[in-house]
Amino acid sequence: MNPNVKCNVNTCTHYLYGDRCGAANIDILHEQETQMSEIVDQTMCKTFHDAKNVWSYLGSADNINVLGTAAGLVNPEYQVNPNVMCSVSSCKYWGEGSICIAEAIEVNGMNSNECQDTNCQTFVLRSDSYGI
Repeated sequence: MNPNVKCNVNTCTHYLYGDRCGAANIDILHEQETQMSEIVDQTMCKTFHDAKNVWSYLGSADNINVLGTAAGLVNPEYQVNPNVMCSVSSCKYWGEGSICIAEAIEVNGMNSNECQDTNCQTFVLRSDSYGI
């Protein structure tokens, strides 16, 4: 089951009214690929595409949750649940195969211009990370 997604990144091409995400797949990464996240600010939503840029709409077109977005536009209460892939293995909710196992996630980054401006607010450092 995919997590419920709350997203307030209002400048993303996938943003839907009601803080929902119309992407088919969300990718959560560490801001620097070779590093391990220790805090929320070191995570980002790689799926972000800047809605102010027409080329960004074209670049994100292959990742639209067509049925979910259509239903979400018709019914503002409809919960759109994208697949959530996460390479932040230091997170408590990281599952085998880089699957997010949280029941719900929240992605923040109001007025973001790039994916590095976004964060996965659900990130919690695993207790076994860094020998803790």
